[in-house]
Amino acid sequence: MYRIGICDDEEAYRRKISESVRNIALKNDIELKIIQYESGIQVRDCEKPDILILDIEMEHIDGLKVRDLLEQTDNDVLIIFCTSHDEIMSEAYGKNVTGFIKKPVKEDEIEKKLLHAIKLINRRVKWIFLNTISGLTKFKISDIVYGIAQGRYVKIYLLDGSEYFIIDKGVSQVYEMLKDMDFARISRSVIINFENVNTISDEIIMTNGVKLKCSRRMKKQIQEDFFYYMCKVARIERTGR
Repeated sequence: MYRIGICDDEEAYRRKISESVRNIALKNDIELKIIQYESGIQVRDCEKPDILILDIEMEHIDGLKVRDLLEQTDNDVLIIFCTSHDEIMSEAYGKNVTGFIKKPVKEDEIEKKLLHAIKLINRRVKWIFLNTISGLTKFKISDIVYGIAQGRYVKIYLLDGSEYFIIDKGVSQVYEMLKDMDFARISRSVIINFENVNTISDEIIMTNGVKLKCSRRMKKQIQEDFFYYMCKVARIERTGR
C-alpha cells in the first residue's frame, strides 16, 4: 500500500485531487491510502506519506519550506509540486521532487506524475548485510549475480566482478534470506538473482556471461518462476506497482 499525501490550504483542491487519485488507483489496480493536510504544519507534525502532492503557495509554511523540512527529516518522501505560477518552478527543484502539476489540475497529468513516483519507490535500492571474511558487509541486492556453495561457505559473485565468501551461512540459509527478493535456487549448491539473468534454456546465462547448470528436477519450476518474474517486471513498468 502506498500512502499518498495531499497538502493544499484550499479544501476544494484537496477534494478534487483526492477524487482524481482514487480514480487513478482504481484504474491501475493500486492499493493506497490518502492523507489530507490542510497546511504545511500538519505535514510536519502528522503521519508522513510516501508521496506528497504539495501546493507551493500556502500560508504560514509554503511548499518550498515543507520541501526543505522533509529533506532534513524525512528524506524518503517523494514530492509532486502543484502551482499556478510557472515562474516559481525554478525555485522548487529538489532531490526528492519528482514532478510538477500545473493548476487547475488535470487527472491525466496527476496520473502521469503519480505513476512515475510510484515506479521510483519500487526501484529504490535494497541492501542486505552478510558476514564475510572481512566482517559484516553491506551488499546491494541488485549487484548480486549468483552464489555457489564451496565447502562450509557460500561464495557470491557481484556485477563488478568481485567475489565474497559468506562464512556463517550455508547455501540454504543464504537462499532463505534472498528468496523473497527474486532469487532462485537452481540446484543444491547454486542460487541465482533473476534480475541478473539473460537467458534460461538448457543453460542459465547470467548478465556477466557466466553459464550455470540447473538441476533436471528443478528445471521446469525455474522456467515457470522466471516467467512469472518477467511478468511482474512488465507489470511494474506498465503500472508502477
